[in-house]
Amino acid sequence: MQKVIPAILTYDPAELKRQLGVVKEHTKWVHIDIMDGKFVPATSISIAELGEAYQFFNLEIHLMVKDPERYFEDCKAVGAKCVIFHRESTADMKKVLEEGIQYEFKKSIALNPETPVDTLLPFFEKIDSIVLMSIVPGAQGQEFISQVFGKIHEAKTIHPDIALLVDGGVGEVNIQDLFEAGCDRVAVGSGIWKTEDPIAALKKLEEMVS
Repeated sequence: MQKVIPAILTYDPAELKRQLGVVKEHTKWVHIDIMDGKFVPATSISIAELGEAYQFFNLEIHLMVKDPERYFEDCKAVGAKCVIFHRESTADMKKVLEEGIQYEFKKSIALNPETPVDTLLPFFEKIDSIVLMSIVPGAQGQEFISQVFGKIHEAKTIHPDIALLVDGGVGEVNIQDLFEAGCDRVAVGSGIWKTEDPIAALKKLEEMVS
């Protein structure tokens, strides 16, 4: 899997289509944020609005929603390759993971900034990766929370082989430090989309960690 993944967060289907068009020839993976207005205050496009994007991209769907297992069938329908759901989104993570067994997509648990890594101890062997949030989930453009470096170290100490993705506030000022700390992949939203040339920004970040 590639190291730098463009992240798309929007409530507007037209903007989704535009951003996918921008990166179509420049990335294999895209990270799509799905928000229900309950787990986080904001809402987003629905999974169904991804349509046939799977024909051009490997879709990593980030479920910032309550009861994420209710969305698994929709993720399957749009050809998701990886589905991320939050530790904080359910009181019964065991149930979510058991529900996920029937689906071929990779499963990843995300941790909000305030959630300790050791809350994942019962689940490490049942997931493919961990997402460490370095912003409060729900909106792009927030300030990077540097405590994520300690969580990278802790996760790699507990399970050296687990794949780690950092999501939120990633850009030129911190991307190299994140990979040196043990991060394997990053999802980048504002660091790409809030620049004058998103493709140039993406390529520069890729070069910095190649």
